[in-house]
Amino acid sequence: MRSSRAALFATLVVLATAPAASGQIPAPSLGRRVYVEQCAICHGDEGDGRGHAANHFATPPRDFASGRYKIRSTASGQLPTDDDLARTIVRGLPGTGMVPQDHLSEAEVRAVIGFVKSLSPRFAAGPSPTPLPMPPEPPAADGSLARGRKVYEKADCGECHGREARGDGPSAKDLKIKPPDLTKRPFKGGSAPADIVRAVITGYDGTPMPSYHLLLDDAELWDLARYVASLGGAPEVTRDEREGWHVARMHQRRNPR
Repeated sequence: MRSSRAALFATLVVLATAPAASGQIPAPSLGRRVYVEQCAICHGDEGDGRGHAANHFATPPRDFASGRYKIRSTASGQLPTDDDLARTIVRGLPGTGMVPQDHLSEAEVRAVIGFVKSLSPRFAAGPSPTPLPMPPEPPAADGSLARGRKVYEKADCGECHGREARGDGPSAKDLKIKPPDLTKRPFKGGSAPADIVRAVITGYDGTPMPSYHLLLDDAELWDLARYVASLGGAPEVTRDEREGWHVARMHQRRNPR
């Protein structure tokens, strides 16, 4: 089974990256070339999330054509910034099939961002998005975790995530997208307190996780983030992440740099 799957991926990568016959079509732009070589096998030629390898993942690859992103530094409903997209490309999304693409040069990263943005009309329809201001991190202080627990209760986080943050709150059973177990790691957007603050103030578009921008003060945000960060254990390697690395390794074998 493993050998047949490896053969399938190898064939798909060859088809996705094979050069066109001389004189048939113009040379692709750098952004398109990087996309075809690195992204299309999962995200699809048209960016619709239906690449050849997409069905191997429990969490489907992002549909770039929709122009909707969960992991970003901007307000709810807004597009991500170029830096948000670069961070996702280079660092990946832990626990998912989107593994780090840190072998790309800065020029390649910026070029493929431009191409990905061209796949959705939303990027051309309005002004460039602006990140929400991140509150400055205060020095660690005694009692922060206890205060964070109180903020967790004040913000009704337990309604979805549960009293012990295991994703089993009273409303969880009625939600189409289930709340994550906050005691498990990694988080897709990062597990450090700063990553958690960003997730809380931006929310996750397309999920029940709302934005708490201006609903909690700066000290409350950091206490909450430190409390949630304290709940996690060692990061787990998920099936999606293993599949993502498998696809990446197959590509690298066929297209060494």
